[in-house]
Amino acid sequence: MSRRAVHISVLVMLFFGGLACGLGSGSPAATEGPPPTTPPAPTNTSEPPSPQPTVESETGNGGEVEEVDYDTVFPLPDNVQNFMGEGGESQINFQTSLTMDEVIAFYRRAFAEMDLSEYDILTVIEDEAFSMVFTGWPTGEELVIQGVVFADSTNVNIRLEEVVGS
Repeated sequence: MSRRAVHISVLVMLFFGGLACGLGSGSPAATEGPPPTTPPAPTNTSEPPSPQPTVESETGNGGEVEEVDYDTVFPLPDNVQNFMGEGGESQINFQTSLTMDEVIAFYRRAFAEMDLSEYDILTVIEDEAFSMVFTGWPTGEELVIQGVVFADSTNVNIRLEEVVGS
């Protein structure tokens, strides 16, 4: 099987596995076997980030900007629609009008500012989908972010998962 086919298969399994575990189930999604190598152990022992309660979102009322409350610790871009999540560190899912490349750039910058490190061996970026893993979350879990392009929007899923082998 070609390397590209393997990457696509892994991305599809991760994305649908996260969805199958149910948004807001409260438990991290299980993984099918260990990654090729064990990620470095997180060294950050501080408290998890506090929730980011508000994000500006455009409404249909003449282009007025309305402030919307989202109970999540994960950073969100300015343009968020169809937000789903149970608050705090629970899994979230949303759509944004940002392109996939803009979403990737936004989260690489935002997570770097949070002192998280991208686990490059688990990064898969294709034409219409991406999957990335970041280490260094205060609880010791890995942060998984995945996105899929749907028409004029990008669907984004962010969740925490237990570190394999710990």
